[in-house]
Order: sequence, then structure tokens, then C-alpha cells
Amino acid sequence: MEAGVSTHDQADPGSTPEAHQLSVLERENQTLRSEIEELTANRNELLAVINQDPHTGLPIRRVFDRDFRTVSEDHAHHNDLLAVAVVRLDRRYDRIKNSRDRGKVFLFRTAARMRETIGERVYQSDRIDEFLLLMGATKNERRARSTAEAIVREVSMPHEPPAKDVAFGCSVGICLYKDGDAQREEILGNAYIALDESEATGRPVVVYNEEMGRRYHEKETIEKELRRAIQDGFDEFSIVYQPFVDRDGRIHGCEALIRWNNRILGPIPPGRFIGVAEENGDIRFIGQWTLYNACRQLRDWREAYGTSMYVSVNLSPSQFKQTDLVERISGILGALKLPGDALKLEITEGVVMEDPEDAITKMEEIRSHGVRISIDDFGIGYSSLNYLRRLPINTLKIDKSFIDDLSANTNNREIVKAIISMARGLKIEALAEGVETLEQLEFLLAEECNSIQGYLFSPPVAADEFSAFLKAGGVVACCRDMSAS
Repeated sequence: MEAGVSTHDQADPGSTPEAHQLSVLERENQTLRSEIEELTANRNELLAVINQDPHTGLPIRRVFDRDFRTVSEDHAHHNDLLAVAVVRLDRRYDRIKNSRDRGKVFLFRTAARMRETIGERVYQSDRIDEFLLLMGATKNERRARSTAEAIVREVSMPHEPPAKDVAFGCSVGICLYKDGDAQREEILGNAYIALDESEATGRPVVVYNEEMGRRYHEKETIEKELRRAIQDGFDEFSIVYQPFVDRDGRIHGCEALIRWNNRILGPIPPGRFIGVAEENGDIRFIGQWTLYNACRQLRDWREAYGTSMYVSVNLSPSQFKQTDLVERISGILGALKLPGDALKLEITEGVVMEDPEDAITKMEEIRSHGVRISIDDFGIGYSSLNYLRRLPINTLKIDKSFIDDLSANTNNREIVKAIISMARGLKIEALAEGVETLEQLEFLLAEECNSIQGYLFSPPVAADEFSAFLKAGGVVACCRDMSAS
């Protein structure tokens, strides 16, 4: 020990009370920092789980909303267009969605393929079979469409086991916009409008435009007004009747056709509202109303004029699938005291071929009540001749498209000849619709067509005007030659 230096002077400076306290605080701070880092990591992991779809691993709609805002802000001063798309798997996915292995593997791989195609901005919609895409900046519609078409190709490619036999298509709706053009919900809504158009037309990729939006909003208005008109007791609806005539111009039946004169939109053609009613389920009310009132009118005519004519009513796909259809039909006939053969039901080829065996069973049940059945628009569908010979039907109705061009189209003439000959061989009626000229009539009569319908004899008319035909003995003279107009 050096002289003059005390043991107190040689002590460790850290051994002072102040230093010891500082050391303790530093250790506590380090522990706190570690806990904060761990909590932050746990929070981020939790957020990742919360914001991630468990089936596909994709970020959910909430993340899409946030990223949409970010992308729009980042491109606020750019001239490029931004693109948002909605992708929906086709209905074949419904066959496997409840399969634990195939369904989940297919979804996960489909999501991965879309990410490989356009990058990270793929999101899970609220529907399991639907995805949202932030396609980002694009120079033009063509480039956005090309990207979407690449997605369609990828989704349609076969998968490895356990989803190797799964190969589905998809539909894509796209909305292009510039920053500030519209709100997120409006832009996404436009993409959904394009998606609806894609599914309705069968085009895999559709880009939204204003005309598409106009049609969509018109459809919304029709749907709203249709529901109101039904709830108000069908006061805006009426039925018109177009005669079926034989070779001598005698009326042996008529087709009942619904008409709608809306308080706001005026007369709305059936082609514009029947499809809407089919989609939203209102067709079951419209179909029941039409069936009952057409049969009631026929009963009145039979009682007033002693006619044995029948009325023909179209059945929509949804109506035909109703489990209580036969009970409804027999109930109406019973309530009105009409025999079964007073009614004919028109069913399209497409309805029959969707499930031929089930259709045959139901048609046989309908026929057991004496009701007649006609295949409507025959020739434009996909009927198998094997099924055709088994169908319990009374009539083949030749589609108007074949009649329109009889004079100039040799193929049409041969098709019509073949249908008439086929009907004769099956011992059923051939009925030609859309006959408008004497030339068409002469051709059909020469081919011994049993029954004619068309403007050459009469357009669809109201019940009181049709009554005039019956008062005159049920004979309709040919109108002027429509080809001269």
C-alpha cells in the first residue's frame, strides 16, 4: 500500500449507493424493454392472425380497406389509372367446399397462384369463394384485362393431390379509376357490377363501364318496383292471350302471357323483369298468379262460349323445381273445376336437360293429372334425342328463330322439316311460333304442321278482344301479309 492512500480511497466506485441504484435501474429498464419487445411481437403476431383468413392465409377485407386508402394516397398526383378487381370461383366449387382436404387445399393453392400472378395485394372477401385484388397502377384497360386473364388461366390449371381432380373456372370484375374519382365502396361496387356481368354473360373478365352501371341500377329499380307491385296485389299486371290455330284457322288453344305496366317506368317487357323475378325468387308469386288467372279466364270462356280450347302457360326454371308444383297445379284445376287437359305447361329444353331423369319423373307426375306439356323454343337447346323419345310431352314448339328466316335460309327450312317430321313420328304435335308471313304459313302447311301461332293471325290481345274471336265461332282469319310492312 502506498503511503498516504486509504483503503476507502481504493474502493470500487460502483459500490457507492448511487451507483448501485443506477445499476438496478438499468437492469429493470432492460427487463422492461425485453417485455415490451415481446409484447410488441406478440401483438404483431396476434394482428397477423386476426387480419388473416384461416383457409387461404390471405389478408381479410379490413386490410383491403386500409391498403386501398394507402394505394390511392400514394398515387394522388399520378396520371395512371388504378384497378380494383373481384374474383369469384364458379359454381363447381360448391361441390367440394365442404370437403376438409380437397376444398381447403384448393382454396389455399388458388390464393397462392393469384399472389404469384399479381403480387401481395390479394385479399380474402367476406365470401370464401371470392377474392379482392388491388391491381395497382395501370396505363390502360388492356393491361388490367391482361392481368385478369392471367389469373383466370392460373385458377383454371389442374391441381396436385388431394385436389388433382379439381379444375374450376372463375369470373373477374374490374373497375378502373383515378384517385379522387369516387369513394372506395362505390369503386368496389362497380367491380361487383362488372362481376355480375361476367357471370351473366359467361365472359371470364369484364371491365366496368357507365352503360353497365346504368343497366344495373335500372335492374335494381325494376326489382324494387316488382316487389312493391306484388305486395300491392298485382294491380299493375295483366295477361294477354295469343291464339293457337289449326290448318283451317280454328282456335284450339292460346298462350297466356303476362304484362306489366309500372306506375313509374311504364310498360316493361317480360324479358326485362322475368329474369329479375327468377333471380330474387319473386317468380314463384308471379307464376302462381299467372297460372291461376289464366285458368280462371279459360273457365269463363268455356262456360260462356262452350269452347273446349286449352290455355298454355310458361313455367320458369324455378317454378319447375318447386317441390309442391304438382299440388299447386292440381289445386288450381280443382278449385276452378277444370279438367287437366284444359291446361298446357310450356317448359324449355334447358330446364329439362339440367336434370333429365328428375324432369321426366316430374313431367310424368304432371301428365298423370291430364295436364299437357310442351317443350318450348325447341331446336335452340341441347336436347338429347335419347331423352326426347322418353319425355312425356304433347307438343314440340318450333322456335321463332327458325321461322323468321325460312325464305332465305335453306338450313332453317330443313331443320323445321326435320322437327315436324320428328314430331309426327313421335305422334305428338308440332307447333310453329312467330309466323308472320303468308310465305311462312304456306311452307308450314305444305309440311303438314299441326298448329300455328303468330302475328299473321293475331298478336297477343287482352281477354275481351280474345272473346271476340270466340264469339265469331273461334275462327281467326289471316291478317295482312306482314312481309309487306
